[in-house]
Amino acid sequence: MSRWPQGTLMANLAADDRETLIGLGRVVTYGVGETLIREGGPETTALLITSGCVKVFGGAEDGATVLLALRVHGEIVGEISALDGQPRSATVVAVRRTATRVLTAAAFRSFLRESPTAAEVVQRSVAGKLRGATRHRINSSSGTATVRLARTLDNLVRSYARSVPEGLRIDVPLSHADLAALAGISDASVQRALRSLRAAGAVATKYRGVIVREPGILRAIAGQSGWPAADENLLPGIPTPRGPRPPRPKRPPLEPRPPRAEPGTGPYSAPLGPRGPAPAPAPPDEDGSLSETG
Repeated sequence: MSRWPQGTLMANLAADDRETLIGLGRVVTYGVGETLIREGGPETTALLITSGCVKVFGGAEDGATVLLALRVHGEIVGEISALDGQPRSATVVAVRRTATRVLTAAAFRSFLRESPTAAEVVQRSVAGKLRGATRHRINSSSGTATVRLARTLDNLVRSYARSVPEGLRIDVPLSHADLAALAGISDASVQRALRSLRAAGAVATKYRGVIVREPGILRAIAGQSGWPAADENLLPGIPTPRGPRPPRPKRPPLEPRPPRAEPGTGPYSAPLGPRGPAPAPAPPDEDGSLSETG
């Protein structure tokens, strides 16, 4: 089995091209939290990751940082600046102890000129990253929190999963904040969405990690924009997506009311006699008080 994860640049290169590329660079190792590349920097080197894992961040206009992607061993970072000579477009930080081979822009471009097959692999790698960035923007801007997180986990498990007895473990340390940034939702929504996905039987959670128990269920949820929201109380089992509400049954027509009886008619009515004059009040006693009446 290849030491390079499936789908990475190194896994797609021919064996002789891999050996040549590794031999071009000098070894540089970064500790956890150290910066490999800083956004806006003038450096144009390309860094081949030979072990470890990094996160790619971008700066927002309000000064916040946005998690854009993850990169593992077998992938290359900084190749855009090496190709076009422009300043760095993102910041790259090590999340594990990470070893790299640092290639100068001149050496990297010379390698691509001398090996057209390697140049084609690098071209496909760059195109795949751009396509992934576009898909990420679309996925993180539509659907409920559960759907967005399911899409994010589905993408991660396709690239960074390894088999464990419980299922497929995403072999990258991810906090709730990292998942929130990748899915474009809040930290609280991540917790509720994970509850929904656990209830559906799609995932199990471990400390700083997610295990996908049923990739088919996860993929089905990721593809259904009408999946229930993350804050709903879902019963155990696989919930069903929302559908249109059934039409309300029509009420039967009201029976017409009987016509009102004319005054003085009906079984309980009696003719009213003429109203006479009101009785006069009793005369007062001599002491001015009203007389009692029995």
